[in-house]
Parts: sequence; C-alpha cells; structure tokens
Amino acid sequence: MSWYIFAFVVLIVSLLLIARFFTPKYSQRVSIIKELKQLDFNDGKASAYKFTALARELELSDREKRLFEDIFEMLKEYKYRPISKKLDHNVIARIEIFIQSVE
Repeated sequence: MSWYIFAFVVLIVSLLLIARFFTPKYSQRVSIIKELKQLDFNDGKASAYKFTALARELELSDREKRLFEDIFEMLKEYKYRPISKKLDHNVIARIEIFIQSVE
C-alpha cells in the first residue's frame, strides 16, 4: 500500500515540475505580445524604446529577426532626438506586421 502512495506522490511532483518548466516561456511570451499590442504610438521616443526592449525579450525566427532589424533602424530616428514626435504611419504599420508575425 505504501508503494502506491509513494509512486502517486512521485508522479504528481514530476507532473508539477514538467508543467512549471514549460509554462513560464509561454506565459512570458503572451504577456510581451500583449504589451506590444498596447503601445502608445503618440509618444515616439517612449514607444520606440519600449518596443525595442520588449521585442528583444522574444525568441524570434529568422524572418522575425529581419523585421525587427528593419524596424530598429527606422526607430533610431525617434530614439536619439531630444524632442520626440509621433511615429510615422509606415513605422506603425511595420510594428503591427511584426506583432502579427510573432503571435
């Protein structure tokens, strides 16, 4: 009887560890994508920095890396200026395509 209880406890603990091992990556990715969707494009400088920081935390495929690098080059114009302006429609469209591709 004690053998069955021990086996059951080991099984439950191993299932919990497996679930814990796989869950954080998925939930972190979902929360990052959710934050990317909520970016405020009116403040160009803040949204450029926030987009860059969030996108770097994601694991990206080759296509997504190329998209990110293109957007990153476009965002340099907004990041390194003392006075920020609203993001261009072309940049916003690229960011939205990037968000759709990582979903």
